[in-house]
Amino acid sequence: MRRRGFKFVTATLTAVLSVSMLLSGCGNSNTENEANSSANTGNTKAENTAAANNAAENTGATDASKLDPYEITWYLPQSVFPDAKLVQDEMSKITQEKINATLNIQLVDWGTYDQKMQAIAASGEKADLIFTSNWTNDYLQNVNKGAFLDITDLLPQYGPDILKQVPEAAWDAAKVKGKLYAIINTQVLARTPGVLINKTFLDKYGFTADQFKTLQDFTPFFEKVKAGEPDKFPFSLKGDTDVMGNYGSALGIEYFSQKNPGVVYINDDSTKVVNLYETPEFTNFLKLMHEWFDKGIIRKDASTLKDTNSDELAGKYVTSTFTVINPDTAANQAAKFGGGDAANVAAVEFSKPYMSTGSIIATMTAISRTSKDPARAMMFYNLLYSDPQLFNLMSFGIEGKHYTKVEDDLIQKIDNTGYWMDSGWEYGNMFNSYRTSPTQPKWFPAGPDKNAAAIPSKLLGFSFDPSNVKSELAQTASVVDEFYAGLITGIADPDTTLTKMNEKLKKAGLDKILAEMQTQIDAWKASK
Repeated sequence: MRRRGFKFVTATLTAVLSVSMLLSGCGNSNTENEANSSANTGNTKAENTAAANNAAENTGATDASKLDPYEITWYLPQSVFPDAKLVQDEMSKITQEKINATLNIQLVDWGTYDQKMQAIAASGEKADLIFTSNWTNDYLQNVNKGAFLDITDLLPQYGPDILKQVPEAAWDAAKVKGKLYAIINTQVLARTPGVLINKTFLDKYGFTADQFKTLQDFTPFFEKVKAGEPDKFPFSLKGDTDVMGNYGSALGIEYFSQKNPGVVYINDDSTKVVNLYETPEFTNFLKLMHEWFDKGIIRKDASTLKDTNSDELAGKYVTSTFTVINPDTAANQAAKFGGGDAANVAAVEFSKPYMSTGSIIATMTAISRTSKDPARAMMFYNLLYSDPQLFNLMSFGIEGKHYTKVEDDLIQKIDNTGYWMDSGWEYGNMFNSYRTSPTQPKWFPAGPDKNAAAIPSKLLGFSFDPSNVKSELAQTASVVDEFYAGLITGIADPDTTLTKMNEKLKKAGLDKILAEMQTQIDAWKASK
């Protein structure tokens, strides 16, 4: 996921991610029947729409004059912008010409989006497109209760440009019992763990970014920064950081939820489920954090710290926390190093890109079961993949009013205007996006190349159903809450603390959780 999207990476959203992944399941026959019933209704409408247009088969082209007018309602978690209606009207001029549809894009505050979508689903209110993920408006839960349409057949019929952009292997991650219920938003779908560094201090202390192959390699650099920069923090870390989400693949470990201790080794063909807090890799990581804490590399209040944003913008951190490195990450995060010049930010990657179910279903768009024209909704979403003008209107607003062109694909924001969404990871094909910094690489080929280089998980498409161990997961989550912040920020000594933690995890039902996860993984593998 693009980590500008990490607007995501806040304490609130990390908590939502943990809970939603913990509660997500694979469904049951009753809810699947409900979803299929809804899908059949939608497909009938799609067939009616198809009959009204004489487009060539499987091209995605439409004859707008043969389609009845339709308003597409789209729900999206986002800030509310004063000029949103103005931008939507400009977008509607394009969609009206091409598919005879206008847009009603409902931007819902991030903090209330989940609740709002639950209310929409319960009321049966008309909606067409809905943002869904594993961290808000949970994808699997919505599929299980029949809130989303089965688009398995609708996608190839009306979304050919979508299929061209999304890596074929990625679709398995979004399938539930072999059926597809959401469109994968195209961005860098794999996660490359790493950190960002203020190059000023690399130069000052005689280091280069390519010297850092592992996390341990940073220790000499951090020691010099600590000694020479008393007003700076060498490394950014706080107690609610989702370490495994942003760094786990560098340890060779795939996890399922921040509060679920069950993990698998990436290179283990047997995919045996083990306890994260007993793995040598994570134990050694915690020992390094403890060493850094003792040396003052990690700030003393890290375990209770709730927000680092103001200190980052003031340039007090020399190195970022664990993050996902994408082609545009340095440019997007430059302001967090007290400036805004991406040329002064170095990105260090700790391993190859890794594509897992969690990294893919983190940003998707579903068609609601209450849509009155699912085919038209898919036609519109296909346009977001094939029409850069439409996508960039959505992202940046109107040229001359909200931004100016510097080059063909490079723009500059006009200050104090009423629109600047810039959240392309959240909708459509982000590789259509303009660049907002001259140091950003062109998305083609940088984005597709990153996806092509990704190592796919052996469990791509598997989702853990917690139904049989809900009580045990709740109890182990409490144990994780008790120890996690102190361990990852280095305050707690893992040599003594991990023993206590693992004893409590076992009493809380850890072994039952691991056994249930193993049973489900084995059954999933056998069914493939």
